[in-house]
Amino acid sequence: MDLTARLLRFAAARPHVLVVAAAGHTAERLAVEAELARRGWPAAMSPADTDVLVVAGIPGPELAPVIEALWQQVPAPRARADVPGTTVVGAVLDQAVALLADPVRQRRDPTPQRPSPAPDGRPRQHAEHQHAEHQHSEHQHGGHDHGGHDHGGGMGMPGGLPMADVGPDRDGLTLDRLRVPLGPVLPDWPAGLVVEVVLQGDVVQEATARILDRAGQAQGSFWDAPDADRARRAAARHLDGLARLLGTAGWADPAATARHLRDELLSGAPVGPLRLRTEALVATVRRSRTLRRMLRGVGRGVAGVDTLLAARLSALESAATDLDRPTSPVGGAGWGAGEPGIDELAELLVGAELAAARLIVAAVDPDTDRLPTDHTGHVHRG
Repeated sequence: MDLTARLLRFAAARPHVLVVAAAGHTAERLAVEAELARRGWPAAMSPADTDVLVVAGIPGPELAPVIEALWQQVPAPRARADVPGTTVVGAVLDQAVALLADPVRQRRDPTPQRPSPAPDGRPRQHAEHQHAEHQHSEHQHGGHDHGGHDHGGGMGMPGGLPMADVGPDRDGLTLDRLRVPLGPVLPDWPAGLVVEVVLQGDVVQEATARILDRAGQAQGSFWDAPDADRARRAAARHLDGLARLLGTAGWADPAATARHLRDELLSGAPVGPLRLRTEALVATVRRSRTLRRMLRGVGRGVAGVDTLLAARLSALESAATDLDRPTSPVGGAGWGAGEPGIDELAELLVGAELAAARLIVAAVDPDTDRLPTDHTGHVHRG
């Protein structure tokens, strides 16, 4: 066996995986995440770190070209795994591993285009969505930004860099404004969500949000369930949201615990031990002084991430209590008074610093499966 084949087999034993989920395909995303956790495969934080690109669900005409362009940024050796349904996850991942370890097929794989460097010297990835450009940004763990058409007269520069225009801020001063897109492919990011913000300095002055391909998806949310499964589904929903927030904040171990508990709940494991372990996780998160210090002052008012985290923990605690009474009339998988939609999310981002935007999105974690098919989002200005 030559050296290349040995190295490929070594890489295929524990590949780094980047998961892209389509809106309306939460079941496929959860099945992929559960199988990856079972195999112990780590998550990739950027295309350069990716060995296997997994597409959870069937992307529509808006997301599909984003994924194709993203695929061009993944360096060889690489493999792509498309998961159209929950029953084929294991087989599809096995095929991806076989492809990753096959030196003949890797040599036939066309070499991806190398992205041009950004002015600060870091690699920059960009993709096309229809006639728009999607840029890669690295915030905390890294990820991908989704760029759209130029809105409001902004200019572009060669290589896809946005160019600032000018406009009045909230105090009436004329300052530079920079348009920055976030999504649709970021670690722990809601499926299909694209948020475009207008910055003055590092403060979000305007925000608009939309869901890619939502018009082509079926109505209803994965998290809605018949009465017999409602308590499990509600607790799993809040564990999923908590895992996203903790993962974005960089607290990996409790995030992994939340995902593991979520997967056990959805698989039908006995609720007694799960309830106790869920309550222990809630207590651990609440006791963390480091997390409190990190989140204090991030966002403000109802958009304060510490406030949103407290609401999530309370909802999870309530749902865990209801696990012993699966047919009781629990409040469902939402937040009780109504789960925030993308309009509310865009409004919450206005006035926040860009560094806080990822945490606010993760704390709200809107259910992109639940939105009506004609939903497009609106611009909110500070």
